[in-house]
Amino acid sequence: MKKTIPAALFLCLAAAAASAQMTNQGAVMPEAPAGTGAPRTPLSDADFVRLATFANGFEIEEAQLALAQGSDPRLKEFARTMVMDHGMALKDLETAARMAGVTLPDRKFDETRQAKIIAISRKKGADFDQQYRADQRQAHDDAIALLVAYQQSGRSEQLRAWAIKALPVVRKHREAIVALNTP
Repeated sequence: MKKTIPAALFLCLAAAAASAQMTNQGAVMPEAPAGTGAPRTPLSDADFVRLATFANGFEIEEAQLALAQGSDPRLKEFARTMVMDHGMALKDLETAARMAGVTLPDRKFDETRQAKIIAISRKKGADFDQQYRADQRQAHDDAIALLVAYQQSGRSEQLRAWAIKALPVVRKHREAIVALNTP
């Protein structure tokens, strides 16, 4: 019981902070500190598309590495799901972005995610599995924050519809990675 109170308090404070940051409609969103993925101010359509593209690209890239370098069969099954689901999400995002008049970025992910890809690509077996689990938990937490923030403040109906459709899938992925962290 004592462990759930601090976690619940943290979630309530995070939600309150996110809500408080959603007051300036249409402002261009500066990215939060590296690794958090959470926006500090409302997202522009272009920023949302950029961050969502980077999030999906990162999860696909790490999943492909997991298929080649991981040792846990359950983790590899999770990785296959990531490649399939995030590949489909990226295609749907491209369609929604085109309809919204937003161009997708040229790159699959940003420098922070690129550094994570390089670091994990040097690992194998159980060391890889441990890092992949940690990276994916953080990536899915960040993706959930991104999707929720855009649903609350995004201006494009097409992109908001994409975020609404993607959120339950990302939450399911997060539950799956948490389950993989328990023996």
